[in-house]
Amino acid sequence: MAGTYLFDNATTEAARQVKLLAAILDEHSFGVLRALGPEPGWRCLDLGTGAGSVARFLAGAGCRVDALDTDPRHLDEHELITVRQEDVTTASLGSGVYDLIHARLLLMHLPQREELLATMVAALKPDGHLVISDWDCTRPSDMLLTAPFEVAEAFLAFQNTMIAAGAARGMDVAWARRLPAAMRAAGLRVHGVIHNRFWTGGEPGMQLHACNSRQLEQGLLAGGMTRTQLEVLRSGMENPEVSGYTYPMHTAVGTRV
Repeated sequence: MAGTYLFDNATTEAARQVKLLAAILDEHSFGVLRALGPEPGWRCLDLGTGAGSVARFLAGAGCRVDALDTDPRHLDEHELITVRQEDVTTASLGSGVYDLIHARLLLMHLPQREELLATMVAALKPDGHLVISDWDCTRPSDMLLTAPFEVAEAFLAFQNTMIAAGAARGMDVAWARRLPAAMRAAGLRVHGVIHNRFWTGGEPGMQLHACNSRQLEQGLLAGGMTRTQLEVLRSGMENPEVSGYTYPMHTAVGTRV
């Protein structure tokens, strides 16, 4: 993961970012995981754990959780969570170890996604579950529904510049759409769902864009955005008259047979 991920956990905005992501996505992720019926004693792996909200959810069900991240500084301690500070692209996950493996907003960022998927499948026990969620970032122009022209213009410039920067590091904005087929090809029995939600300015789904823009400011400016555009974007994401959706989240659940 080192050298490819677009964001830096060590920045001043990173703690806010992971909390916003949890506020946006945890309801969906927890619902998917709850439907799998995690039980006390299950051994689980949370890859790219971020703030650790998914790891804590699984630990709350009595599962033993390995939480793996290159920089787990935002993860609180828990007696059932073992923190592994490792690069997921080189970490040993073992063979037939886990009842459940979860990865959210991880594989889309990694050029080695296909190889890592195979490694994750091998690490599952028979009948173990692999849950992968990634955003489809192929249609940023569809996200905003109501916004003044200058906000919409700055928003689209931000999305296009950020996506281009991610692609230069190996991010695949369309990976989520291929995810179920890739998991089936890896030998799993697969079902999936697409999740999205409407937000207004001042709510987490809008605030995330402003937060991301602050983390990536220097790169966005180098990519052609102006400081005025960034100011318009950030102000707009707090304006309750601005509304829209987040990126569609594709979640696929695969079971090893």
